[in-house]
Amino acid sequence: MRDSIWNRTLPAKSRVALLSSDPLPSTADVAIIGAGLVGLCAALSLSRRGVRRLVIIDRTCVCGESTGSSAGGLWPAHECLSFASPEIVRRAASQHAGLREQFPCDYISSGLLELLADEDAAVAAERVDRTRAAGFEAELLAGADLAELEPRLRHHGPALHFPGDGSIHPLKLACGIAAWLRRRGARVCLDEEVREVSSGGPVITTSTGRISVGKVVFAAGAWTPLLTRTLGWSPPIRPLRGTLLATDGQPAGTLRSIVVGRQFYYWQLASGPLAGGGSEEDAGFCEDLDDVVVGAIRREWEELFPPLRRVAFTSGWTGLRPHCADMHPAIGPVPGQPGMFVSAGHFRKGILLAPLSGELLADQLLEGASPEWARAFRPDRFPAGVVGC
Repeated sequence: MRDSIWNRTLPAKSRVALLSSDPLPSTADVAIIGAGLVGLCAALSLSRRGVRRLVIIDRTCVCGESTGSSAGGLWPAHECLSFASPEIVRRAASQHAGLREQFPCDYISSGLLELLADEDAAVAAERVDRTRAAGFEAELLAGADLAELEPRLRHHGPALHFPGDGSIHPLKLACGIAAWLRRRGARVCLDEEVREVSSGGPVITTSTGRISVGKVVFAAGAWTPLLTRTLGWSPPIRPLRGTLLATDGQPAGTLRSIVVGRQFYYWQLASGPLAGGGSEEDAGFCEDLDDVVVGAIRREWEELFPPLRRVAFTSGWTGLRPHCADMHPAIGPVPGQPGMFVSAGHFRKGILLAPLSGELLADQLLEGASPEWARAFRPDRFPAGVVGC
């Protein structure tokens, strides 16, 4: 488990739960490869609909990669115009609200500020109108109104304000879901490197054994194309490294909002630490911290929050976001492979989209249903034979 601020602020008992592994069974009705939040939510939706013999397989631990290294952001209003349909993000926000009611996860509805240059104001006003038309709160702030909302911020231009956006503790959410799944009989098998998935059966061969399953779900984030290419399908999903830094605990209200600067974003956890970063580095599967990127985050932090310059970042980590070429995840049947399904490529929207992705995946795996509003997520938009990036 990586040394993220989420791991540092997780109770020891919960940390053990994320690392505990069940024995790999010899058979299962559905096997999900990937124990991040996307995979867990797929398992949750399937279990709620009566699938009992479920197994989740991961090469590390629960939420050991992208989810556990994320910013925990829930930014539906900020992101709503980047979706193919506003209905997608409305449904995603609704699904997440229900999930948070069942599983405590330090949800903070802090609101989000996107800082703009003066010349961006006209375009921003039009964006406010479009965001409101999509069903979300948005407003344009400047001057005294902005200073009152975020007193420690030094910014002379306008800012877009999305009051309903916020953040969660992703590992606390994952702990709740994993425990619920285990109580329902699902097995979570960790430290299992998937070496082969054969379509005849299907059969999954791991580093410790073999399991015959009825259906397979690939939910391995940036690693998904490495698993599916032996089936003749390699979606254009690739890793983009993101770097985040965090401080020790600070007084509540040190930052009142999520603040998106020109390069990076910054926020405060419910437990107190401040955090920031959010780079997009094309570094393949390398997860090392880059001193240049770390320095850039610190410089922007000091420029935006002069009163907080002396607050030191005491931890740093990276994660590999699964970037899909057209900026939409692939959710549904693997082209040309009966019994094989995928839910991957969520990039920076994995936390927000995970519950909705789970429902869409369950619809298609159990009922063969794919709603028109989710057409942009269909895996067959990338035909068999497409080579991933």
